[in-house]
Amino acid sequence: MFLAMTALTLQASAFVLPAHSTLRVARDKGEDAVVFTAFDLIRSDLVRVLDVTLEDNNQQPQAIIGSVQSKVAPELQASGIDLSPLSKEAQSFIIAINAKGQLIIAGSDAYGTAYGLMELSRMLGVSPLEWWADVTPEQKEQLTIPDNYFSHQTPNVSFRGIHVSDIEWGLQPWITRTFDPAGAYTIDLRTARYIFELMLRLRCNLFWSPADDSSRAFFISNIGSTLANAYGIFIGTDVHQPIDVPGLEPPLMYEDDGFGYLRRFPTEAESQREGGCGAYYHVSFKGAPHDYLWQSTASPFLMYQQLSEAYYHGVNQLWVLNVGDIKPSEYQLSLFADMAWNLDAVRQLTIGRHLEEFYAQTIGRDVARLISIYMKEFYHLSFQCKPEHLAGTRVDEPANAGTDWNSVRDLPWSEKKIRHRLTRYDLMQRNVLWVADSVRHTHPERYDAYFELVEYPTLAVVNQNLKYLLAQLARHGKAWLSKESVNETWRRSDLAHNEVQKLTLKYNALRNNKWQGIMSSNPAAQQVFQPVPHTQVQTPMVSDAPTIATFYGASYQGSSFSGGSVLDPVLGLGASIRAMPIPKGCNLTYKFKHNYRSTGLAYVTVRLLPTHPIEAEQRFTLSLDGGTAQTFTFDTEVGSEQWKQNVLRNYAVVNARIPITKSTGEHNLVVCALDDGIVIDEILVYENPVGNEQ
Repeated sequence: MFLAMTALTLQASAFVLPAHSTLRVARDKGEDAVVFTAFDLIRSDLVRVLDVTLEDNNQQPQAIIGSVQSKVAPELQASGIDLSPLSKEAQSFIIAINAKGQLIIAGSDAYGTAYGLMELSRMLGVSPLEWWADVTPEQKEQLTIPDNYFSHQTPNVSFRGIHVSDIEWGLQPWITRTFDPAGAYTIDLRTARYIFELMLRLRCNLFWSPADDSSRAFFISNIGSTLANAYGIFIGTDVHQPIDVPGLEPPLMYEDDGFGYLRRFPTEAESQREGGCGAYYHVSFKGAPHDYLWQSTASPFLMYQQLSEAYYHGVNQLWVLNVGDIKPSEYQLSLFADMAWNLDAVRQLTIGRHLEEFYAQTIGRDVARLISIYMKEFYHLSFQCKPEHLAGTRVDEPANAGTDWNSVRDLPWSEKKIRHRLTRYDLMQRNVLWVADSVRHTHPERYDAYFELVEYPTLAVVNQNLKYLLAQLARHGKAWLSKESVNETWRRSDLAHNEVQKLTLKYNALRNNKWQGIMSSNPAAQQVFQPVPHTQVQTPMVSDAPTIATFYGASYQGSSFSGGSVLDPVLGLGASIRAMPIPKGCNLTYKFKHNYRSTGLAYVTVRLLPTHPIEAEQRFTLSLDGGTAQTFTFDTEVGSEQWKQNVLRNYAVVNARIPITKSTGEHNLVVCALDDGIVIDEILVYENPVGNEQ
């Protein structure tokens, strides 16, 4: 009997909202427009998930929701929840259950209240991508929030935004076919409403419009600005005019080089200025040495590493992500928004777990672990070479460059590497299709989301790789399978090209043609998206030189530091997926055994992330067995030939010749960072100089 009474007491203090019921809410109907919009969204979410209706009732409320400056402030203060953390914060909220079992959502301001309502939406299981990725909400029998539940959240970055750009091959054709046949606007009222809803659900508050006159005219019009205000969105246009809050000193903006590597970081004085500092980051890019506008293969691990580095160097006032057409960059956008909101929470979770949680929320928890494993492989292989770069072609090269960069050419890969990559993609394809069958049976309402977020991007990239890697084998007179002819390998290359077209047609036809025009199999009409010409070459394929030892950055055996939150290895980063940052003034030791034939030179190749200096330079030293340390740097100018090679393969190369002071036994190779920002990806030790890369 005692246990039964205890259970009833606990139940009474929890917040339980059963399906097909009414939720009585105390609120201030006169709050700012963004709160009104958020209430409309949560009202809709409650109906879809629980068939629950909202009822305004300030006398006997089950929930008290509002800003601490609103008319329900007395009720919030009397709720028994400590609201003091909100007193000196902007855009923050507390969501809690008080002793009476009431749901309390208190915002430090209108933004905080709106974001608190969106947090309740997440607790219901509604994905921010519900409309943009067709993540159908699952119906529930009840929502239960335990007694004593308390969550206080406040943003790390004040202005969190997106830049929609280069939309001629995706968003613009989709808008024209769906909403605006006359083509009056690049982005019309209905499209803007969908974009702004996504941003509010993701807790983003800054929008940069495409750089065309019609879009700019729309967003600075009364209609556009009124709509933006309703969703709590500030409007900007580019990195030189990032924000419209009058009287504020604009932040200094720090851009990446288009390929995810920030070009510079603030000095100490810049990080202390009143206007603060901001970051502009790409996950979609049009420009030299080659676009990547098709599949969203930007590494989430690199995004985390670079933006974390920026944040801890004072870039915390404004972040903007170039998302291209929004689709298919849904995951990168979600990660970016979560990092800008609470970077430490993402760090503690890790990117790998964040990826898994994303698919748990959008597809299903039972398949999320498998999907995250396959998608990590997807990002890893794409980091080594993006699908848009497989032809070896380039764009925007000067006419006098002396090379026909529009012609397909071999990638500098050995036959062994090509066959290994093909095998990995073959396995990925089979795994992704196997999970697709599972999702169709266990989560049929989520299959469209699975196709958009997983199946299409992976299979399209698989077939793009098959097209070019099979063609490279065939050009050299080699067949893919031992029992087939070279002509059959060419046929497989052509079939892979055709498969990309079929997959793209399927994407655009989803949901009764909802997405017609959103996905192109040939953005910007680049050579890489055409069938591969059937040619033959007589030159041999490159070969891999044997190494004495190969190390991942994080596979060191000794170090002069214990690591830290910012400088821990990001599992999944780099071509090796084990890249390792080294703090300034610290070193790593790599051990290997080898008997040198003579006391001549040891040949070492160091591959590093092609980052840009945090300070004036990027220097490190190498020493072998206690010998004299040699200093190296790998700085490059954006736009230079070396920079182009680096960003296309995603690593910089330093070749070293180090005198041998000890010819036999175990050797110690020591790398010491003289500047911040050094990230070691791989180290290769050779017997002969032929192994060194350019």
